[in-house]
Amino acid sequence: TLIKLIKESDPTILHGYTSGAGDLKVRRSIVRYLNNKYQTNYDETLMYLTVGAAASLTISLNAVVNPGDEVIVLAPFFPEYKVFIEKAGGKTIIVKSIEESFQPDFEELSKSINANTKAIIINFPNNPTGVILNLETIKTLSQLLKQKQEEYQTTIFLISDEPYREIAYDGVEVPFVTKYYNNTLVCYSYSKSLSLPGERIGYILVPDEAYESKALYAAVAGSGRALGYVCAPSMMQKVITRCQGETGDVE
Repeated sequence: TLIKLIKESDPTILHGYTSGAGDLKVRRSIVRYLNNKYQTNYDETLMYLTVGAAASLTISLNAVVNPGDEVIVLAPFFPEYKVFIEKAGGKTIIVKSIEESFQPDFEELSKSINANTKAIIINFPNNPTGVILNLETIKTLSQLLKQKQEEYQTTIFLISDEPYREIAYDGVEVPFVTKYYNNTLVCYSYSKSLSLPGERIGYILVPDEAYESKALYAAVAGSGRALGYVCAPSMMQKVITRCQGETGDVE
């Protein structure tokens, strides 16, 4: 795909700047794929292309976290989460998972959520355990967060870190979180699905159903601008347009 793209494309376009949020045609191709696969109704104007999932997470956290806010992570977790949270001015709250299954310990999680909780980061298939949060878990988590939002009269975001979404075996279902919880930010990277980690291309998806979704997207775009994460690699934007739903050769 990359070789064909290089041979066929006008180099001034292939290597030129896109808008800060990414080429609108590329974003449209992604949301069309997601809408077809998950029976959703996402809008390309609420998608922000990024330099991989690290940028997606960093932008998302800086968009929603104010100094002193708490962000919960479920252990074991990718250790950079703590760095990203604290750089955004937040405080990392670690909640251990159930050791036998690595599913969330909802009793401990419920105790850890308070008026200062701004977000929870989930990651599945998980790095490092490989565990997938099953549909029952996602529904229970969604219900808990809805109850806590009502209790504290606040918005709690679920930041879903999904670079391994397509890498699941034996027909195991990977639930798509926005279908169960509106205030979700999806942070995705093609690094793992296409086996191109060094090319650094991904996105943030803001669901239409999220609270004040347009304002939330504006915060994402503003955060990306402030951090200097604008115009993800132009050539790789064009590549992923042609590779929606594809994966590397897992054999």
